[in-house]
Amino acid sequence: MRTGLRCWVFGLCMGWTSSIATAAPVTIEVSYSSGAYTDVLVESARQFEAAHPDIRIVYRAPVVATYDELLQSTLRSAITGSLADLSLEGNQNVGILAGRRIPIALDDLIAAESDWGGMGYAPAIADVGRVGGKVYALAYATSVPTIYLNVDLLRRAGVDIDRLPTGWKGLIEAARKVQALGGGTVGGLFDYNATGNWTFQALVTSQGGQILSEDGTDIAFDGPEGLRALEILHDFGAAGTVDMTQSQMLQAFAAGTVGIFASYSAATGQIERQIDGKFAFRAAPWPILSAEGRIPAGGRAAMIYAAAPDKRQAAWQYVKFLTGPIGQSILVKGVGAVPVNELAVSDRSLLGGFYEAHPNQKAALQAVPRLTRWLTYPGPNPVKVSEIVREHLRRVLIKHEDPATVLADIVRDVRPLLAR
Repeated sequence: MRTGLRCWVFGLCMGWTSSIATAAPVTIEVSYSSGAYTDVLVESARQFEAAHPDIRIVYRAPVVATYDELLQSTLRSAITGSLADLSLEGNQNVGILAGRRIPIALDDLIAAESDWGGMGYAPAIADVGRVGGKVYALAYATSVPTIYLNVDLLRRAGVDIDRLPTGWKGLIEAARKVQALGGGTVGGLFDYNATGNWTFQALVTSQGGQILSEDGTDIAFDGPEGLRALEILHDFGAAGTVDMTQSQMLQAFAAGTVGIFASYSAATGQIERQIDGKFAFRAAPWPILSAEGRIPAGGRAAMIYAAAPDKRQAAWQYVKFLTGPIGQSILVKGVGAVPVNELAVSDRSLLGGFYEAHPNQKAALQAVPRLTRWLTYPGPNPVKVSEIVREHLRRVLIKHEDPATVLADIVRDVRPLLAR
């Protein structure tokens, strides 16, 4: 009887061990936009699964091209009950999704971490996804507005390259000098075409101003900060510029004909490759005009939609990996984003050595402690509102119209759309 009992217990234990060993991993479906991120995310999943054999990552196909396409796909999936477990949504769309109660709040998951403060996250990583006092997303692939300087052109124009300008007044004066060179040179280009008026938002928030009211229902840039932003655009344009699309601006700067280019940090790697040593250029931080100044974080943020507890916990593990030192190192080396994890930057085996070899990539790092949300206009017509604002920005930058008049026109044209 004892022998039989021992055999029964041994068989039970072996069966239990076998079931654990052969248990199917939890599968997490992840959605994202832009095929440019595919290689980075495939490598991220490979390394994550090697460290977490109990979790499998599957990316939703087909991959849509833009933030707005992903947003529309997510909204449709919410209606049909077919949401991905985790999604890398455009930062400007976090408020829309949180307002519809699609993502879960991450506050409890963050609070449950025993050493969240020691995991290397920049303090602003959660601010990007904070809505109504709760965190619904963590910054993942971040880009910030950045200034690019053609050092060779500035030298030719008589600008002291040992004391390159850091504020708008100095940048505008330098652009004016480059414009005076003639011969097809352009003083400066300002990417006012950026999605969701991102660079205009940066002009406002860098002063400590707000884009929207506290309750998020109205614009808040109808005061001094909004006027100052338009004045900067006016003076920058008057110093010498031309009207171009974003891709045309990148090509023109890489061709060496533009003195100063106000654009986005994720373009740094592309600019480096296109210039390929033909002339000296430098990337510089976006000017901060106030101690309270902040910079809207462009790019993608990780949001969890999973309802089942096991999938939710697995998705959280992958979010921590993507935003952690290894995930951020894979990302930055692959697409040139701004890392949101300080451990990745300080470790020479991860990104420390990378920044030594690519010093222009460092400029955007200074914005990390000042990151804030990239906001979407409220109401049912955020894209239309953005287009209207962009056309008014063009009036100031390209046509050199009066900033005060244009600001009044923006308020007149936008507010009725917010109330519908």
